[in-house]
Amino acid sequence: MRLTRTLFASALLVGLCALPGAAAAASDLTARSSGVQAVKAGPNLGYATLDKLRDQERVRVTQCTFGARWCRIAQLDGGPSGWVMGSYLIGSGAKNAVTPFDFGFNPLYPGGLRPRR
Repeated sequence: MRLTRTLFASALLVGLCALPGAAAAASDLTARSSGVQAVKAGPNLGYATLDKLRDQERVRVTQCTFGARWCRIAQLDGGPSGWVMGSYLIGSGAKNAVTPFDFGFNPLYPGGLRPRR
């Protein structure tokens, strides 16, 4: 019983300490464009171009694919949302916050290692 209360209290403390950091992280999800780049309708060069970002234009990063190859952005000036190449965005903190973690292996794949994309 005492161990259960200790674990519960520890989890509660960790959760409370994480709240200010989560709020700060949510407000810091902006990045800058490195050069002029196309805003695409999807995460691939084959999708239609919706708009272009100007050099050094600030955007909010909402989602990234594995490895931050492509990131979904929302333009702060009201332009259309879309996907841009992650390598042309300056702001690794914003990209890391919305990129899914890649363990480097897949436990469901035979041999454990995921085939490279």
